[in-house]
Amino acid sequence: MGGAPEAQSIEVGHLVTLATQLRSIAAAEASGRWELALEGYRALLSVVGLDHRLLANAGQACWYLDRPRQAFAYYRQALALQPADGVPWLGVANALRDLNRFEAANVCYERSLELAPAAITAWNCSQVLVGLERFGQAFALAEQRLQLAQLQPYRLPVSGAPLAASAGLHLWSEQGFGDSLQFLRWCVPLSHHRVPLVLELDPALVPLAREGLAWLPAPLAVQPQQPEPPPLLAGGAHCSLLSLPHHLGGAPLPEVFAPTGRQGVWQGYLRSEAWPLREPGAQPRVGLVWAAGRKLDDPFAAREYRKRSLPAAVLGQLVGALHTAGAELVNLQFGHDRPLADPWRDRFALALPSTADFAETAGWIRQLDLLISVDTAAAHLAGALGHPCWLLLPYSADPRWLRRRADCPWYPSLRLFRQPATGQWLPVLEQVMEAFRCWWP
Repeated sequence: MGGAPEAQSIEVGHLVTLATQLRSIAAAEASGRWELALEGYRALLSVVGLDHRLLANAGQACWYLDRPRQAFAYYRQALALQPADGVPWLGVANALRDLNRFEAANVCYERSLELAPAAITAWNCSQVLVGLERFGQAFALAEQRLQLAQLQPYRLPVSGAPLAASAGLHLWSEQGFGDSLQFLRWCVPLSHHRVPLVLELDPALVPLAREGLAWLPAPLAVQPQQPEPPPLLAGGAHCSLLSLPHHLGGAPLPEVFAPTGRQGVWQGYLRSEAWPLREPGAQPRVGLVWAAGRKLDDPFAAREYRKRSLPAAVLGQLVGALHTAGAELVNLQFGHDRPLADPWRDRFALALPSTADFAETAGWIRQLDLLISVDTAAAHLAGALGHPCWLLLPYSADPRWLRRRADCPWYPSLRLFRQPATGQWLPVLEQVMEAFRCWWP
């Protein structure tokens, strides 16, 4: 009898410790300190033993830290304890995707959808299906993204077939600049239907689209998105740009590109005489973009920014190697990461004005012999222009870039250079410089 109160006080002490630890973990996650959160979950597991929820959360922390193998191990442990829970299946699938095991990832996404149907799972699965080039399935499944509360689409989704409307069609952009630039290609076949088209874009893209799509047989009325969407054309309908491949098919729509008379140069779907092509010079003019979109308020976007962007030391090596090889370097980096190149400012012959918009950037890209870029909007812009671009990809690249390929079905003018393992940029630089010496002896 005398031992009962003592046992109860120990249990209460454990509960207080656990509650304190959980609050500490929640604070770490809220501030993006995933290493600290992972340490917290490990500490909890050492106290309470194996728990599938804690294991799944530890796997999530590893995934945000871009450690897919560790994440996979934690999620597998969680599944062993609770195989009927859809969350660990989703985590395993995400880790497998980052390990470029798309087939296995797809199986796990499908299992997660069976156990716990969710729009985010369907969206993730659709991206892997793009990587597997199963485009019809991919873009049909991707429509479930419009159910995500965090997406907040410009116009409320509608059911039915919006492209059947003959009175006119409003197209609107969603998600990032790169996605919008990639999916503008579907405006080309739509313009041949001779249906009135209104293209509603992020204001930063409006001048670019007005200039670059003016060549179409039925030019679009390009408008900036407003705080409140304006009324539709009378009797018309609307559709997201990212939904066009689901309704029109044909991904990746290679027919929108046409090779010009100059060997190796492709004409893109963004075209304008205002962006003339540079005449060859005595030395190659090479533009550099070294950082992806800096969005640190969302854990997934922050993770993508970190893994796609070049560290300062790697950037310095690339700048030095290209300068030594005789390249005339041009700084095309946007935003907060532009000062990263300040230590090598004297190596750059030119720099894009900090106030430049996408339309002005298009003109600068056309005056390059080559753009070398990480996975960000500048690479999509070069591809949409049909301009030569070497794309530097992390090991766990977005599935749209497929796997193990140096070419790109979305953009014939792109050449892909991939990390051989997570975080390894130096082998990428070696490949780039070897290719550069062959390209410009």
